[in-house]
Amino acid sequence: MGSPPSVSTSAGGGLVVRSTVPPGRKYPEYREFLRWDFLNSCAYCSISEAEARAINFTIDHYEARSARSDLANSYENLMYCCNWCNVLKGDRYPPQAARSAGHRFFRCDEDKFDDHFQLDGIALASRSKTGEYTIHAIALNRGQLRRLRELRQRLQSCHDEVAQGVLGLRKVKIDQLPPPIRSRVLALVRRAQDTSDRIQTEIDDILRDHAKSPFLDLRAETDEERKTREAALKSIQGLFEGNWRGRDQKIRSANP
Repeated sequence: MGSPPSVSTSAGGGLVVRSTVPPGRKYPEYREFLRWDFLNSCAYCSISEAEARAINFTIDHYEARSARSDLANSYENLMYCCNWCNVLKGDRYPPQAARSAGHRFFRCDEDKFDDHFQLDGIALASRSKTGEYTIHAIALNRGQLRRLRELRQRLQSCHDEVAQGVLGLRKVKIDQLPPPIRSRVLALVRRAQDTSDRIQTEIDDILRDHAKSPFLDLRAETDEERKTREAALKSIQGLFEGNWRGRDQKIRSANP
C-alpha cells in the first residue's frame, strides 16, 4: 500500500487500531493492511520484521478456522503474526467456560498490554489469566524472545547513556569559564555532539553485527523449558471440561 488506509477507532484501547478495509476479500488479500495496522510486528510476541530478519511472518486467525470457518475472511479475526507464534498457537480454541474465567489469548487490538503482562528482567510475567494462558500456550519466554528483550534493553541503555553524557556537557555554563578553558569546552561540546550523532545512527548496526542471527541460531526452548510450560498449560486446561482445539470443537458440533 502506497498510502495509509482509512482508520477506524479501536474500542478496546489496544495498541493496534484497525483500518477500514474493503469487505468481501479472501484473508490473504488483507496482508498489507495487517502489516500496516500491526506496525510490521507480531500480534503476540511483538517482534518486528526488522528484528526477525529471516523469521517469516504470516496471517493468524484469532479464532481458529477449524472451529470458526465463518470468520475465516473476517478482518477483525485476522492477526499479523510471526511464524513461531503461529505454529505454537495452531488451532488452540479455549472452551467458553475457560474464556469466561479469563483463560484466552491476548488481543493487542482490544486488550491493554499492562493489564495482562509485566516484564521481569528479560522474562515476561502474567498479570492476569489471559496473560498466563498466552505466555504458556505460545511460549512467550522462549529463547529467541528473551534474547530479543536483552538486545532491546541494551540498545535503550546505550541511547540513554549517550544522551545523558551530552546533556551533561550542555548544562555547563560556558560563559562563566575563563577564556582558555571556554574555548576547549566549546570544542569538546562540538566533538561530543558529533560523536553522539554518529553513535545514535550506528548502535543498531553494532548490536546486530555482534549478535548475528540471534534468533535463528538459538533453540526456541530447551526440553526442560518445554516440559515445564506444557505442564502449566495442561494444569490450566484441566480446570475446565471441553475441547481446547478447534478441530475438536468442529467435530463435536458436527456430531452432538
